[in-house]
Amino acid sequence: MSQDPRTAAEGNALLNDMYRTILRYGAIRALVSVGCPAELRDGPLSVTELASRCGAHAPTLARLLRAVAPTGLLRTVSPGVYELSEAGQVLLDSTELLRVRWSAVPEAWISIGELTETVRSGESPFVRRHGNTYNFLAAHPEASAAFDALMVANHGGVADQLAQTDVLPATGTIVDVGGGKGTFLAAILRARPALRGILLDLERSVEAAREYLTASGVAERCEIVAGDFFKAVPSGADAYLLASVIHNWDDDEAVDILRTVRTGMRSDSRLLLVEVVLPDDDRPHPGKDLDIRMLTMHEGKERSLSEYSALLGSAGFGLDQVTELARLSLIVTSPVAA
Repeated sequence: MSQDPRTAAEGNALLNDMYRTILRYGAIRALVSVGCPAELRDGPLSVTELASRCGAHAPTLARLLRAVAPTGLLRTVSPGVYELSEAGQVLLDSTELLRVRWSAVPEAWISIGELTETVRSGESPFVRRHGNTYNFLAAHPEASAAFDALMVANHGGVADQLAQTDVLPATGTIVDVGGGKGTFLAAILRARPALRGILLDLERSVEAAREYLTASGVAERCEIVAGDFFKAVPSGADAYLLASVIHNWDDDEAVDILRTVRTGMRSDSRLLLVEVVLPDDDRPHPGKDLDIRMLTMHEGKERSLSEYSALLGSAGFGLDQVTELARLSLIVTSPVAA
């Protein structure tokens, strides 16, 4: 069947734009990695001066700056002199800057290029080399800091929204399972002064969580427990929160985690999942793009509501309600009688 020339042109233009986007993002990643935006914070600099400050090769740097300037993040002041534009201020302080820094971790960047092997074998080469992302982070402190900073920025607004929902208990205890630094738990405890919290995570997160919860003013109402949520969780709490945890694991492992949590719950406890929930049709959704990242570096995946319902049912939970929280969804569940 012959293709309409107009349709072919649209497809070619779409793919060409995607290709150019990869190249431009790679250039921005390199500029951030060598520190160019930070050096431009106070005003324009010549390529020669900027290269000297960043320890860069001036002719190569000039080519990158020339390529990035058309994006609108940089601006040419005079021949060979550049400054950050108003839009380019995001390269000094923003969630997107943190995303660029995480992408600048060589293993994170390279993993995207290994999708061909992933789609052939069903296994990420990154996972095969490192076990999982968290094993990698435990062995690479600088990458861990970049990842943690991005997670805090990604989840801060969602955590504040969650803290205001009426599904959370006003008193009693909530356990943040796999809570990282405590972004969600801190927001919840600030909003509910009569509530106590327990944060459970791996040993690598304990000190960072202690510092973050102390700085947030809630440490006196929060216990930090180093542990493995595949083995046990603190028992008898009123609510259990798993925020962006289940999507990191395949179906069997996700069910194992949920069953472990259910074992620690009372019959009247509630389980709260904060996750991306994908639409079941072809509508655009950021979670579909995020699922490509999951393929490259994790054993898990993003899921639709029907897929989450199946996981929960296998682990002994019933689905109570779903509430939208910015880019994520709050899935409220309860144990069902055996």
